Amino acid sequence: MSDESPGLLRSVLAGFSEGPVLALGATQTLAYGSLYYAYGVLAPTIARDFNIGLDAFFGIFSVGLLLGGFVAPLVGRLLDAHGARIVMAGGSLGATVALLFCAWAPSLPVFGVSIILMEIATCFVVYESAFAGLTQIHRHNARQRITSITLIAGFASTIFWPLTLWLESRFGWRGTLLLFALSHLAIAAPLHWFVLKAAKPLASAGPGDAASPPDAPSLQGAARQRAILLYTIVICVSGLAYASIPVHMLRIIENEGFPAETAALIAMVMGPAQVASRIVEMAFGQRFDALVTGRIALGTLTACLLILLVGSGSPVVAVVFAALYGVSQGLITIARGTVPLLLFGPNGYATLVGRVTGLRFFVNAGAPVAFATIATHLGMGTAVATLAALAGIAFLTFLRLQRPDPSL
Repeated sequence: MSDESPGLLRSVLAGFSEGPVLALGATQTLAYGSLYYAYGVLAPTIARDFNIGLDAFFGIFSVGLLLGGFVAPLVGRLLDAHGARIVMAGGSLGATVALLFCAWAPSLPVFGVSIILMEIATCFVVYESAFAGLTQIHRHNARQRITSITLIAGFASTIFWPLTLWLESRFGWRGTLLLFALSHLAIAAPLHWFVLKAAKPLASAGPGDAASPPDAPSLQGAARQRAILLYTIVICVSGLAYASIPVHMLRIIENEGFPAETAALIAMVMGPAQVASRIVEMAFGQRFDALVTGRIALGTLTACLLILLVGSGSPVVAVVFAALYGVSQGLITIARGTVPLLLFGPNGYATLVGRVTGLRFFVNAGAPVAFATIATHLGMGTAVATLAALAGIAFLTFLRLQRPDPSL
């Protein structure tokens, strides 16, 4: 073991010694697991009980996602005005109520309204709110802590896919949703309330507050507005790929000539690659700024799609595609939290991120359907090439972003 190894290990483990990081990692795992991943497991049973097709069932989620585009900017303003403690604790209570209504719903219309309420509540309790809370506590020192909670929550699918199957087999889908609702009430809401005491709006932070160390420089004036435009374009354009690939991952790999079982095994590489990329970012992230993380994420996204196009049909290529996509997905989540902090500073952070997130929801809501339509009518190669072109545009646009000049 090299002399640097103990230092790297300490760097990776440092964030996990802090209560807010561990608590938010747990609540993010619960939020993504119960409000997102679980429904992929429960969908067939719920759709069968309400006698509707899966397309119609997931259409309800698309409506919820579009409404999330309206809600996300509001959540950002609330975070900056009142702090993450109130917003995230209140969001956990909202998730509890929405899941209770889902579990009770006697008819499809009631269930549909409940799902939309759940999607709205989700905007209050997922990454963007957690990132804002850490930023309100630690300002520019939030970067490694943001990476830490994404590393913990990266196991949400690994935990909740089998857990949801097990719960459904014993309690049915209604009982499963009821247990998830109680978890938000008994676990997430108290954790958000007690561990985010120091997450106060930055405008009201006093000299003695944890959120008030001197800030690093941030972009101002025309440079700031230009960077906001470029960053928004990057997030929305790249989001078309990030919204499409996970939904169609198995179909993309199967199209390379693999049976469904083999495609599923290859796709599983994505999860470990995502977690591994975040571990590396935690270990070495302090040696470079957040823009490097974003460049690697978007460059890797472009590369994995181009590799698939050039080397189609090879098992090695399929595995490399899945692994590189996992790396990209793992790092872009971190970049969405840390790049705005680096470029624009902590003041107004949540409002800005909320606006960009809302626009991303609008633009990306129809991406999986559009990908499926292109693949069906023009071929999978054309659909993948379209995503590669979009990823390349996002990558080249991102390269135009520059960190603030500390001398100005």
